[in-house]
Amino acid sequence: MTDATQHGPAPISRIVDEGVLIALSSVRMAVKNDIIVAGLGEHADYDLVRFAATARRELLGLAQENEESAERVRAQRKDLTSATWRYDLSQDQLMDIRQLKLRRQVHKRLAVALLALAEDEERVGTLVREAQNAASDEIQDAMHTRLMRLSIDATDPEYQRRRADRTEMFVQIDLALLKLRADEAAGQGPGEY
Repeated sequence: MTDATQHGPAPISRIVDEGVLIALSSVRMAVKNDIIVAGLGEHADYDLVRFAATARRELLGLAQENEESAERVRAQRKDLTSATWRYDLSQDQLMDIRQLKLRRQVHKRLAVALLALAEDEERVGTLVREAQNAASDEIQDAMHTRLMRLSIDATDPEYQRRRADRTEMFVQIDLALLKLRADEAAGQGPGEY
């Protein structure tokens, strides 16, 4: 049984809170991807201003989507209620009218919450830091996976020929990880990935 069937419908505030959590997860992932693309694809330095702008843009975009959804639901509800006299509506149609009203309220409140988050410097900063940590973890995991694939068999006839390439790759990856950790420990954030 779901919460709604056991205890009635969830309060709007809880639905909005859960919507905000989902939105924050989506924004964090978008910022993480921007950090990775900037570092690995563009070879750009870590730019807090850029990533904060990405977070704000994503939050504002989600707020706009919710505002549009609220308006669309309002129009659907209006069409349903004006299609016939209220006494002629079936039980399902009456339930639809109530559900559309609830959905509109949720979308409107979620849009307001997301706009507030976009304006909150501290929350945006937290989002960017969380995305930075996730990006660092993802890059480290990818490097470790790649290094594991390079495991060596000294009896392999190609061992000596490929040794220099493997050694150079290992040094570059290891030094990049050490620099990343040193920058993070110094509170500077990563310089380059």
